[in-house]
Amino acid sequence: MSRVSARVVVLTCPDWSIVAALADEHTESTPQAPLAVAAHGEIQSCSPSARTAGVFPRQRVRDAQVSCPHLQVVPYSPERDQRLWEDVLVHLSDTLARVSVIEPGVLCATARGLARFYGSEEQAAAVLRARISEGPIPFSARVGVADSLFAATHAARHGTSQEQPVCVVEPGGDASFLAPLPIRFLDDPERVSLLERLGVSTLGDFAALSADHVRDRFGPDTAVLHSCVSGTDPRALLLSDIPPGTDATWRSEEPITRADGLSFAVKDTAESFLQGLLHQHAVCTAVRIVLTDDDGRTSSRDWRHPRYFTASDLVNRVRWQWESLASTDAEDYHDGGVTAVLFQALHPDAVTGHEPGLWGHTDADRRVEHTVAQLQSTLGHEKMTRPVLGHGHRFSERERTIPWGVDEPSPTIDSDEEHPTWPGQIPPPLPATVFHPPHRVQVCDQNGQLLRLAGDGGHVSGEPAWLVAGERSRPVVSWAGPWPVVESWWDKKASADRSRLQLLDRDGVGWLVSHDNIAQTWQLEARYD
Repeated sequence: MSRVSARVVVLTCPDWSIVAALADEHTESTPQAPLAVAAHGEIQSCSPSARTAGVFPRQRVRDAQVSCPHLQVVPYSPERDQRLWEDVLVHLSDTLARVSVIEPGVLCATARGLARFYGSEEQAAAVLRARISEGPIPFSARVGVADSLFAATHAARHGTSQEQPVCVVEPGGDASFLAPLPIRFLDDPERVSLLERLGVSTLGDFAALSADHVRDRFGPDTAVLHSCVSGTDPRALLLSDIPPGTDATWRSEEPITRADGLSFAVKDTAESFLQGLLHQHAVCTAVRIVLTDDDGRTSSRDWRHPRYFTASDLVNRVRWQWESLASTDAEDYHDGGVTAVLFQALHPDAVTGHEPGLWGHTDADRRVEHTVAQLQSTLGHEKMTRPVLGHGHRFSERERTIPWGVDEPSPTIDSDEEHPTWPGQIPPPLPATVFHPPHRVQVCDQNGQLLRLAGDGGHVSGEPAWLVAGERSRPVVSWAGPWPVVESWWDKKASADRSRLQLLDRDGVGWLVSHDNIAQTWQLEARYD
């Protein structure tokens, strides 16, 4: 990879999620029919015909269906968007040497080499659009060219139209181009709302503010954004070669039902898949395996390896995936079998990073993986597990195990945060020692009276002064909380009502205690070592 700071060309596909959904073989729709992509009951993007009928992003699905009764809604799939965008990149590999993917549907590259080869920046943009229209997933691309990535992105998104799909900002003109754009074009609703309340309505108004004042008032992130709208984007492009198409698919006209027969059938395909990566000086550390049965149903699972996959590793994963699927849904797969297996490398890694060291590398990871694979072959892959940390209020909920080698599934949450906030959960840092089961203790005030919590669990009856466990008492010098948690209040058997406190004793040891607001008892859950 290399860092560059030159003229930037940005190519974007408006509503890429819609284009990808229409290109997906599982979507039964036509380009003219109203279509929307939704997640968590909210419209993410919609087709032009749907917008004409009154559908718009961030609208609730039910409201959208009232406006457009014939609206077809498909679930949002980042995997589908990324997978099909990689097909577009492979198609552009003979036109663009190096690119940087901002997100599925948006890529950028340096404009200097393209303009020199094709005669001008306008001609280069026209060639890119023509090349896209001839690809496996044709769409009407928008292209923006400017001095900075920020300005080129806004030129492609807001400086173009269906009639004028290319916008070239003259050299040195980024600030002038950005100045009249509304402040709402910044993709940060909270920041935009604050700036609008301060009277900032355009990017030019924002750029006119003092850089020092912006940094002091809003922090370093907003200071970077202020530099961008001023035409001096401090971010450098990070370009990489377009990855070659290395996916490999095994197909059979006759469905295979037995796991051992399937393992034997896909072995050559697995070897050719890895050989194709090796020709590109890459190895596979994460792979997506997609099984297709004779009814057209698919099962997709992501697998990871601590070092890199060999052919036998891939064959084992195919067998385990099929056995797991067949055992979970035996009725559906009793008379069926597998007709296709797709191997797709996720983020191929350079082979140079996985060569043995010069000074006696022990290769411990490979030996561990080999031993675990042998045990999984004997015991079944569900029997060998590894711990992962999930979401929840209780430690018993957060601590769980998944089969060795299986990628941890993404949590299904109504939030865009990678680690969403659970009300009442333990704030970081987490305690190092967790007691299973928790110990019965008492938390007392300075007079030795047992403390209680109010009905809502949010207020302590006094100041915690002593932590009493059996015959030993620890003086408390500091405390925090309480954090009340009410779970499953509608189910008397499963309901829980507790509040947690963090205590610090005189020796500097931290403790996590919880109060059962129903039984009126204290428990010692964990220690901060």
